[in-house]
Amino acid sequence: MNDPTGDISTYARETLGKIPEVVEYLSTIEPELAREQFRENMALYLGRKALPKKILSLIAMAVASANGQKGSVAMHYKLSRKSGAEVSEVIDALKAAKMALMSSTLSTIGDTLPVIEKHREVSGENREMNRIMENLRKESKSDQLPESLVSLSKISFNLFSEHLKEKSELMTPTKLDKKYHFLISYSVSVSLNASECAKIYLSQFYINGGTFPEFEDALAVSRFITGNRALMSASEILKELANRTEPD
Repeated sequence: MNDPTGDISTYARETLGKIPEVVEYLSTIEPELAREQFRENMALYLGRKALPKKILSLIAMAVASANGQKGSVAMHYKLSRKSGAEVSEVIDALKAAKMALMSSTLSTIGDTLPVIEKHREVSGENREMNRIMENLRKESKSDQLPESLVSLSKISFNLFSEHLKEKSELMTPTKLDKKYHFLISYSVSVSLNASECAKIYLSQFYINGGTFPEFEDALAVSRFITGNRALMSASEILKELANRTEPD
């Protein structure tokens, strides 16, 4: 590939409809980095084969949304629609992303439980709580509930109940296949380094018929979009550098 700018321009227009601004800036400043960005796009995102294109794009959109990349969100949304995603599927993907974000805030509950126990009495065995937990196990088809959820039930029944309401609303897709819904939440959790959440969502993905190649595609996309945060957040700097007319 002797002319990365030309190859990128052609490919971007055929798939995305335009060249992403960041890639355009990189083509001027550092062609080799633009070439690498192009290679990663193919290897980790649009070149993946196990997941449908619309699911790849919805994962990219959700991860970008969770990471605050507005420009990236808009681009992947348009690509998802171009690939056949329905409006309700787009909303389902955003719901999955929101649930993953909210769940990630509970990731330290288990670790902080000993601290809380020193300052207030926590809940012990409770018949109603045991009934709720048993229903959750049946619903999730798993004997093991997340440590964060168990710890939250001991600390605050109010917050625990609220979490279950959120889960009921946000993790019930209107249109999107359940396995993809969980896969999107997994992908967002990976981007946030929320390991327990990622484990739970991945387990539910497999329970609902997910496959390893599909998991591999999702992990690849999450890595690509999460890494792009470094460039998207620096877009104004890249723009300034690309428009410089005098050498340093």
